[in-house]
Amino acid sequence: MRRFLYIAILTLIASCTKDVTAPLRHDHQDRAALVAIYEALGGDEWNDNTNWCTDTPIEDWYGVSLCNNRVCRLDLFNNNLVGELPLALVELDGLLWVNFGLNNISGGIPAEYAQMKQLRLLGVYNNRLSGDIPPGLTEIEGWRYTWGYTVYANRFNRYNLYDCGIKAPEWSVEGLDGEQIEVGAELCAKNRYTVLFQWDTDERNASFLTSMIRLYERYRERGLEVIGWSADEAAMRGAIEAQGISWRNFCASEQNPISKHNYLYYPLGVYPAVTVFDSEGNLFFSDCVESRTALPAALEKEFESEASSYTSTDYSKDGEVTLLQRATQGEGIDIVLLGDAFSDRLIEDGTYDDVMSRAVEHLFTVEPYRSFRHLFNIYSVKVVSKHEVYGNGRDTALECYFGEGTFVGGKDSTCFDYAARAIGVGRLDEALIIVMMNSHDYAGTCWMYYPEAGDYGSGAAVAYFPLGEDEEMFAAVLHHEAGGHGFAKLDDEYYYEDLEYIPADELADRESVEPFGWYKNTDVESDPAKVKWSVFLSDERYATEGLGVFEGASTYRYGIYRPSNESIMNGNTGNFNAPSRQAIYYRIHRLAYGEAWEYDHEAFVAYDRTNRPEGSTPATLGAGPRRRYPPLSRPQVVRK
Repeated sequence: MRRFLYIAILTLIASCTKDVTAPLRHDHQDRAALVAIYEALGGDEWNDNTNWCTDTPIEDWYGVSLCNNRVCRLDLFNNNLVGELPLALVELDGLLWVNFGLNNISGGIPAEYAQMKQLRLLGVYNNRLSGDIPPGLTEIEGWRYTWGYTVYANRFNRYNLYDCGIKAPEWSVEGLDGEQIEVGAELCAKNRYTVLFQWDTDERNASFLTSMIRLYERYRERGLEVIGWSADEAAMRGAIEAQGISWRNFCASEQNPISKHNYLYYPLGVYPAVTVFDSEGNLFFSDCVESRTALPAALEKEFESEASSYTSTDYSKDGEVTLLQRATQGEGIDIVLLGDAFSDRLIEDGTYDDVMSRAVEHLFTVEPYRSFRHLFNIYSVKVVSKHEVYGNGRDTALECYFGEGTFVGGKDSTCFDYAARAIGVGRLDEALIIVMMNSHDYAGTCWMYYPEAGDYGSGAAVAYFPLGEDEEMFAAVLHHEAGGHGFAKLDDEYYYEDLEYIPADELADRESVEPFGWYKNTDVESDPAKVKWSVFLSDERYATEGLGVFEGASTYRYGIYRPSNESIMNGNTGNFNAPSRQAIYYRIHRLAYGEAWEYDHEAFVAYDRTNRPEGSTPATLGAGPRRRYPPLSRPQVVRK
């Protein structure tokens, strides 16, 4: 769960309750309701059920607090609550605050909950709730400011959430420039879309902050407004100056009106948080409802109305092959470039060809690709799509789609058909097909086809990814998905916090492809003398590269290891580390020169000399991206 959430909850508890020293009057109604809640949510299995359903005063029951001798709050956060939300909660008519977050509650929110008009916060985030939000729930005391604690990380009907009456909050707060910032219906009416952006300067959130800066630059003149805030004024001012942030900002504090319902946070206690309202003050987008990485595409769809409505009519250039580069040595290594969601007009005006050319130049900015560019055949095949955008009712030639998080895909068989026009069917088994999606999103997934022979990362691959927000993002994702996964069959070197040990079935899958030269940059072995890259660990010539055996890779935290803390395969930053460069070097030479070529480690080290940092100077590692990006979706292995 994203940071600060629980801190915000605890602070909110303190702000909406008060200590009561008067003797407790045992209230039979409240006691009976609490017992019913206990039974409905599996109380016998709770992590802590101290004093529940006993004769002790109910304020001594775990998580129960009183105000004026009535139950006013329930704090059963992360307590193994299982079941459906009980109607008995309505019987606690003095209840002001509920925190049932991070449990295993399923079903929907009962319509009767709308009767609790006194309720300031219904905290049921991070459960398995689904269905629609009851209409009357939007009228409870704090709903306009705390709805995020209800909807976040559940499974509610997404379209209902955008149509259930969530309105823009009303604030008046002093901005960093000393002038008042008025947030509410009047501000929304002046703009097509108004973004309320709770941001910070943490490196882990840098890419999204950059995304917001570019969105604002792109659409501010067309009706996009952003109001930002953070709790660290000094850091915020520094970032504003360093990055040229031009939207208005204020410093969150307990004195701001935002704190009346929710301390420093809106709509819930996480950084970053982004919420967008339309000109009528209705909720248009929130990362409480869907991934914030979807915001650029959502705004693009609204502002680029011409692109949304355009339909191709001329398919005469569909399938046209362009040879961008012919190998000057060896047998030629095939890379085929395709584009999806490019209409006939984007092909006619040169946009398509420009994207293809940029992709080639980006690919060969990093090593070993840069040094061995002359061994590749690069083709572009024109693909005419009916529409230029993705979404319901839109038709693109390669049928690309966006899944959960950064997951993307398309119709591989159609991609292979187009690629065959360039290189023929007989060369598809070792081909890398790169599919660039006409979108500003950050995403990417490589579909790697199961190998049949060789020890050099054999097998075809289709790497899908959007063009991203800028050229650096375009290059970073291309290097990771196409250059890392697709060509060299490298593994991810990052891990997700919520994935612990790699499962046995995935270990078995790894073992089946590793003899073919897959995943040379990760290992389940932790002994430096036995790990796959041990030759580099014992070589003083690589002492300054920061190589080691670091736990956490292939999306799992434990039981699998990577060779470096940073690389293109971990954060899409810098360059490939030495084991990855070796894997790429190996496959390039085997494909270019066939089985007659034999690997010579000293020859590789001699080539690789310019990629190693000198003395104690940190490695710059070529011309790779410098920003660190969030993890991309793990590759998908496809059996033919």
